[in-house]
Amino acid sequence: MVLLKHFSNSDHQGLKLKCDCCIYRAKKNRQLKNHILLKHTNPEDVKWFKCEHCSYRSLYKSSLKKHIVSKHTNSKDVKWYKCEYCSYKTKRKNNLKRHIILKHTNPKDINWFHCSYCSYKTKFKPILKEHTISKHTNPEEVKWNQCEHCSHKTKWKSELKKHVILKHVDPKDVKWFKCEHCPHRTIRKSDLKKHITLKHTDPKDAKWFKCEHCSYRTLRKAWLTVHLKTRHT
Repeated sequence: MVLLKHFSNSDHQGLKLKCDCCIYRAKKNRQLKNHILLKHTNPEDVKWFKCEHCSYRSLYKSSLKKHIVSKHTNSKDVKWYKCEYCSYKTKRKNNLKRHIILKHTNPKDINWFHCSYCSYKTKFKPILKEHTISKHTNPEEVKWNQCEHCSHKTKWKSELKKHVILKHVDPKDVKWFKCEHCPHRTIRKSDLKKHITLKHTDPKDAKWFKCEHCSYRTLRKAWLTVHLKTRHT
């Protein structure tokens, strides 16, 4: 199987990632990975994530999950992340976080994360980290977290942990945190706690973290900390 080994930096109309096997160039790592898997990898070696309900398949587990939710899941059974301030809801946790920052946070109070090498800035620290790695770091200098069981590698330690548990550990040996109220289960205790609070707790009975300086309140302590830093510091 052809692996993503080296990315050559070359400024060619913004397409800085170069394929090692041909003249193809890409702007994003994901685009280059797709190209290599589809054009330079034996089809038998490509790991497809296939839908159990139809012929759909994808190179990415996240894409398959989105497909199943949108095409084969009753909207009533979808795990929704709801905004505390308006009627907005989303299937993705990150989307909710972005929504709150963009719609319910004063721009002047937003904590911007600025790139040390260029004028780029973002509201999200993980995105700044990705930007720095993809735009200002020699690929050969990136600290990769390599799986001990296969060729999978990732820049994120937490992602490697998930990979090992989901791909190389017998489900019977995984320590699952199971919800007492529904079939939901997760490998993280904190995620189960959030699930129970959002799905099975009456808002009146929920443990709210309240701001001492204004009427703001949230179900998450981390968000209260962010609020205090951006609004009252």
